[in-house]
Amino acid sequence: MSAHPSRRHRLPSDASFLEPLAERARRGDVLVTRDPDPRDPDPGDRPVRRSAVLIHVAGTGFENASLVLEERGHALRSQPGQFSLPGGGRDPGDRDDVHTALREAQEETGLDPADVRVLGAFAPIPMPWRIQRVTPVLSWSPSVPPLGVQDPIEVERLVWAPLVGPGSLTDPAHRLRGTLFGQGVGPVFDLPGDAFVWGFTAMIVEKVLTGLGLDPVPPTAPVQEIPHERRR
Repeated sequence: MSAHPSRRHRLPSDASFLEPLAERARRGDVLVTRDPDPRDPDPGDRPVRRSAVLIHVAGTGFENASLVLEERGHALRSQPGQFSLPGGGRDPGDRDDVHTALREAQEETGLDPADVRVLGAFAPIPMPWRIQRVTPVLSWSPSVPPLGVQDPIEVERLVWAPLVGPGSLTDPAHRLRGTLFGQGVGPVFDLPGDAFVWGFTAMIVEKVLTGLGLDPVPPTAPVQEIPHERRR
């Protein structure tokens, strides 16, 4: 299920544009930081759940690179209709966080681990409100692999978001600052095809962009309230 050990953490020449981010992933650096919130629950004796998400970039340069995102199933109890990275909770049989990310991506999108080069895993991101820690795993392929929704209850659709160019994650026309009930919630990517990315996923995506030397969503970007159908 996991990529062969010899395929991990090696950066092929045609993935050199990922080097700044890949180097940080190899070191296990922190990708997303979060200030403590006094509203965070005290976990007490409850075990902290471990999860992993896959940051999979396909392409051989900025001009053709894209990031895979998935729209969560609309009938799910948790965050239906929101956009996320492939991933999920750690199973007892998972060897490590990389295995979790690849297994979940395969179950959700059909991604064959043999088509993936794992470049590293960042430090786990604490999510106290869920008593959870999420590890972002960075992977790469030279071209877009053949993917498809495996379970329409869990995943509504898949979207490949270009890193640069018209309609991309760095296109000013599709970059916003989000608000929820009037309170700022950080960067938002309002991509073509009604692919509205906000919250935890948008935070990771922005850090991926800045980790590659691309610009963050500016504080002066237009402000938009999160649509009702994307906030459940």
